Amino acid sequence: MGNPTNQIGQHPAEYFRFFLASCLTIVCSLSFPTVSLADEALELFNQAHTQIQKGNYENASQSLTDAIQLFPRFAEAHHLLGVVYFTALNQPDKAITSFKKAIAFYPNFSRAYHDLGVVFQSQKQFANAEGAFQKALELYPRFYEARVSLANLYDHMKRPEASIRAYKALLALQPNNADALYKLAYWSYQVGDREQAGQAVSRLVEIEPAHLGGWLLLGQLEEKSNHPLKAIRAYQKALDLKGDLIDIRYTVGVLFQELGKSQEAEQQFKEVIRLNPKDAEAHLNLGVIYANMNRLDEAEQAYRDAISLNPRLVDAYYNLGVFYEFHRNDTQKALAHYQEYVDQGGTDDRIHNLLKKTR
Repeated sequence: MGNPTNQIGQHPAEYFRFFLASCLTIVCSLSFPTVSLADEALELFNQAHTQIQKGNYENASQSLTDAIQLFPRFAEAHHLLGVVYFTALNQPDKAITSFKKAIAFYPNFSRAYHDLGVVFQSQKQFANAEGAFQKALELYPRFYEARVSLANLYDHMKRPEASIRAYKALLALQPNNADALYKLAYWSYQVGDREQAGQAVSRLVEIEPAHLGGWLLLGQLEEKSNHPLKAIRAYQKALDLKGDLIDIRYTVGVLFQELGKSQEAEQQFKEVIRLNPKDAEAHLNLGVIYANMNRLDEAEQAYRDAISLNPRLVDAYYNLGVFYEFHRNDTQKALAHYQEYVDQGGTDDRIHNLLKKTR
């Protein structure tokens, strides 16, 4: 799952190109002391953009500093200087100062508030970041990037209820935003709202059928809601996208096993073993399946393989004891494995009582 870009530092040149058009419209509305100073400051400002596009960030910062010296209230120059400090020169403290000056000279500068929030978040000043993002949205409620940033901040802070509200607001602007749908589903699931989670993740996989995380989450939801067939279908969609998800394939095997679909379960556990030959529990489950299918030699071997791979696998000793007791009628082998089961911490009362009677 990829997050939408919400950091001004992800790609300097790309961000600066995006920013150029919006900043120039505001610059033209500002009042300069004289026309000549305005021309010179704007020339330096445009020069800085050219230098940024060429990757000459030190020169750009100097051009912006010179523009600000000509006109100290040049809000856009302060803002762009802050972007250079944070994005290219790795000077977050100076960036914060520059963004604050931009806001001081242009109080309705929602972009500056947003970018200030990004820097605050990078410095783990989360309360300040939240306040800055919220102010950006107060000034411009449809500021999509600020919605993304605020939602991702709550996501990072692991604040489920705030995250849910933020992702709902984001989806009001972009109903088909895959990341927002996934996060809304995830946090709704975490707080126990399975209905909302199910609606969001179902919408997600409808509009983006290749969303691996969406199918996995849908599988979890269906499994928790005791819908094993629906869970299997969702997990199999995930496995179609990424076949080496061993834990998911194991889960599908267990679900098939619980439904009495032995052949389907066998296929899944065999694939688990192909991917990870040392998976002792997959061998153990294969043993159970083979025993139920009366494929006794294969069952015995699967149980022994499980113990060989994990000598502390308690259930393997229990199952092998049951196997010898009821399928092979070999009391001595059954008791030996039951004893090992107890020695490994097994607590089944029937086994404990059986061993006591034989002493």
